[in-house]
Amino acid sequence: MDYVKCCSDYRVFLMIFQYSACFGCELVMNNILATHFHDAFGVELVAAGALAMSFGAMNLFARSLGGILSDWLNVRYKMCGRLWAHFASLFGQAVFLFLFGCVTKDSGGWPLALTMLIIFAIFVNMAEGTSYGIVPYMIPSELAIVSAVVGAGGTLGAVIATWSFYKNFDTFTSLKLHGAYVLFWALTCFLMKWDHLGSMFGNPPEDATPEEVPAEAKGSQKEDAEEEPQGKQIEHKVVV
Repeated sequence: MDYVKCCSDYRVFLMIFQYSACFGCELVMNNILATHFHDAFGVELVAAGALAMSFGAMNLFARSLGGILSDWLNVRYKMCGRLWAHFASLFGQAVFLFLFGCVTKDSGGWPLALTMLIIFAIFVNMAEGTSYGIVPYMIPSELAIVSAVVGAGGTLGAVIATWSFYKNFDTFTSLKLHGAYVLFWALTCFLMKWDHLGSMFGNPPEDATPEEVPAEAKGSQKEDAEEEPQGKQIEHKVVV
């Protein structure tokens, strides 16, 4: 029932498929890139494998870069910043995945394709980092389950993309369709909202802090404290 509770939260549901669009895409690329460079650009198989490795190499820093960006924007704009970082990463991934699918042997060849691939790979990994910058805030009391179902969404995304886009189309068309899939889920970031955290369009009004209590009220609190009987300890609570 805890799993049902978490998955029935529409924000968790959206995050599952947003993660399917980034980590699921990475799993698919690991399967097709070497063959794509060999078949589409005439690169020898060993060299094609080396070119494909550039995609995985972006894991060395880009995923952390996404988390760092999410944290940096959180300090300044709170959840609104985290959501914009997540959207920008997914949107950049969709754009450069589509562009990667547009490069052919006659229109730029493998050097241009490699350039598009590296930029695309950076955005893919950043989106994975920004995803888990948001996950801990979704249902804090069920963090383990939310983390698990979102992570499983990555594998689900690979299955969906493989059977939907890469079985019945040529690779160029498949890449473009996959880019459209990523873009669709990127746009769902605009739907995510929490009453206490806000959305991409702003944060909720901040609660007043003790420092914001009017001076008159502070003076009244001080006078009340002085009138307390000696030897009797009373706990004061200011409810804002």
